[in-house]
Amino acid sequence: MISRSVLFCLVLLGVGITTSTAQDITYARKVVDTLCSPSIHGRGYVEQGERKAADFIAEEFSKMGLKSFEEGTYFQEFVISVNTFPDKMNLWVDGKKLKPGKEYYIEPASRKSSGQFKPIFINRTLLESEKKVNKLLKNQSKKAVLVSFNEEHYKEMPTSLKDTYDKILSRSAITNRLVISDKKLHWHIQQRPIKRTTFTVSKSALSYVNANEKKPIKKVKWEVDQKWIKKYPTQNVIAYVEGKDYPDQYVVFSAHYDHIGRMGKDTYIPGANDNASGTAMLLNMAKHYAENPPKYTTVFIAFGGEEAGLLGSSHYIENPLFPYKNIRFLLNTDIVGTGDDGIGLVNATEFPEAYQTLVTINEEKNYLKRIKKRGKAANSDHWPFFEKGVPCFFIYTMGGIQAYHDIYDRSETLPLTEFEDLFRLLTDFVDSLEADN
Repeated sequence: MISRSVLFCLVLLGVGITTSTAQDITYARKVVDTLCSPSIHGRGYVEQGERKAADFIAEEFSKMGLKSFEEGTYFQEFVISVNTFPDKMNLWVDGKKLKPGKEYYIEPASRKSSGQFKPIFINRTLLESEKKVNKLLKNQSKKAVLVSFNEEHYKEMPTSLKDTYDKILSRSAITNRLVISDKKLHWHIQQRPIKRTTFTVSKSALSYVNANEKKPIKKVKWEVDQKWIKKYPTQNVIAYVEGKDYPDQYVVFSAHYDHIGRMGKDTYIPGANDNASGTAMLLNMAKHYAENPPKYTTVFIAFGGEEAGLLGSSHYIENPLFPYKNIRFLLNTDIVGTGDDGIGLVNATEFPEAYQTLVTINEEKNYLKRIKKRGKAANSDHWPFFEKGVPCFFIYTMGGIQAYHDIYDRSETLPLTEFEDLFRLLTDFVDSLEADN
């Protein structure tokens, strides 16, 4: 790392660390648009959306003339287990057909199911009746659905009623559930299904229903197609530019390119901020270093399987293509499409000298509003590397739009507010790294 005394002298002399001008916001926008297009299906596991995204990234690496570790391919392949919803996704409540993604989400571990179901409302009246609770626990009907509000509505309940509520959810033979929520809806991925079908419905879609069952739901109907793929082949996409001074020491840029895909044939989650934006940063970095040969061998890893549990980065660290002990620093970008309030830096407390270098560069160049210091967290693809002792940061932007894991995380509304300044900050930081003698 550059010494703080040297950096301080540079600032006093008015000499900035070399600032790159090779960032290309037009190219970044093209990448985000492409990765979020309907033809790539939300980069999930329906219609091979993630593979289409991987093919695009590999093609970009090839156009840039980047090298591959494996002869003839940028792919590092592995398999995962994933639960998918490839076709029918329909839900009616009291005859009203609700809109997937906008008015409801299916619990991602749900099973294939269809039919009309009798609603059983878990409200205070039921919870206070031991007779009704016992009857419910013995009910073997597969044509019933438990209906409840989200847990926020039960905060004021006596402990005894909360215990009864928990008992019903854990022991009832009725596996189907419908949860009415006043929280923001968002979706995710599960690796395997369970023996129930659950929907979370927005309270605004069922505004006539309240927690006191004044206007109860009378009938629920749905059609859900589901497919569990036990061994789905996927991949990381990896390329590099050889270092001109220290070819056996490495700087790594990483970002996951996968997202959560389709919820039925008519609804997909685009994933513009999460994480087409980080992938755009990765490809911009690749473009820059392909044109400006770096001191260190610089590696670009687009991870698959992140949304299913950091599976791509976990696979990589157990099957490294070069010695990870020789990594000078890994910079992982995940959700970097805004920046109105600066950036968050996970692992800042673990690598304080590197954090201070970033802060000093940022203050001298006036790039970003703030660099928020955070501790370690297992919340993105830096984590498997950190566990192996690799110095690394996970960087994300703060402020601006709040769309996340939903249909509103679209390319056309992603501002890329501080994309260029973040690019400059990160390349300046890499320029500051000292060789490990």
